[in-house]
Amino acid sequence: MKQQHENKRGFSLVEALIAMAIIAFVIVTILGGFSQQQVATRKTASKNTALILAEMRLEELLKFTAAQLVAAGTTQVTTDYIISRNNTFEYYNDDQNDMDEYRRTTRLQGDLLGDVATVQVMVEYGRAKTGDYSYRVVLGTRRSL
Repeated sequence: MKQQHENKRGFSLVEALIAMAIIAFVIVTILGGFSQQQVATRKTASKNTALILAEMRLEELLKFTAAQLVAAGTTQVTTDYIISRNNTFEYYNDDQNDMDEYRRTTRLQGDLLGDVATVQVMVEYGRAKTGDYSYRVVLGTRRSL
């Protein structure tokens, strides 16, 4: 008896379809990871910007003495809205209902003797249209004579 050997060269249609499905799954998984990384990078950049805005405001105020900042026994609260566009900041006194904006609240409080002022700067980042400020940065210090 003679055994006949079939010549099996190449892939069958089923094998090619399975290989294509595996490759498609790998590509979709990799692209999903890239999009998640982009979202995480955007969030981190927004948090860093909020921190920079808080630090900038605090530095503006630290050049003044307590008496220059606020009168004894009083509290001042100011809020401004900041929109970051094209690597610049646009400052507004009222809510612009922009999609992404920073709300910066500065609180100055003087003690009864007028020799110490408490400075607190809070920057919140979020979507103004929905009123959802997803995270905040709060920096504070005390300033004396």
